[in-house]
Amino acid sequence: MNGRRGVAAVVAQTGLVAVVLGAVMGLVWWWVAPTGQWIVVDGGLAPADIGFTAWFAADAWFLVLGAVAGVLLAAISWRPGRHRPLALVVGVIVGAALIALVAWALGGALGAPDPQALATTADPGTMLQGALGIRAIGVVFGPALTSLTVLALLLSNARLDENGSRGSSPAADAGVPQQIW
Repeated sequence: MNGRRGVAAVVAQTGLVAVVLGAVMGLVWWWVAPTGQWIVVDGGLAPADIGFTAWFAADAWFLVLGAVAGVLLAAISWRPGRHRPLALVVGVIVGAALIALVAWALGGALGAPDPQALATTADPGTMLQGALGIRAIGVVFGPALTSLTVLALLLSNARLDENGSRGSSPAADAGVPQQIW
């Protein structure tokens, strides 16, 4: 792979891996994350769970699953992209965003519909299942943080020359150990 084709191939491969990981993450999130219960009252809806634990649990599951997907993205993308580190970093950034977007969209689409729309036709006292969603928007950065952390560790530990073998560096020539673990 030469030039722009090589860069595009690394980014495209990483994006494809990310879409698959996002779909798997969305399915698992939909399967394991609890959703809130709502009770229909005269004025609309009232939460059945006063502590909103289901909301926090759904966000926590998204974060944990996103962290796992981010690690997998970096690990799977490393081998084909290690000789094009800039393309690999761009691919992982784009891929991490794709993971979060696909998982969020798929998990939400598979979950129950918005209870607010159902409440208009339901009788008071009816229990409705809440929709699966994200309340703490920061959890969408889970895949990016973990994938970039793993990628930084891999890149910092791999000094490759053109032949694919460990190359020398000024630190190695000065006798400084190359690995810290």
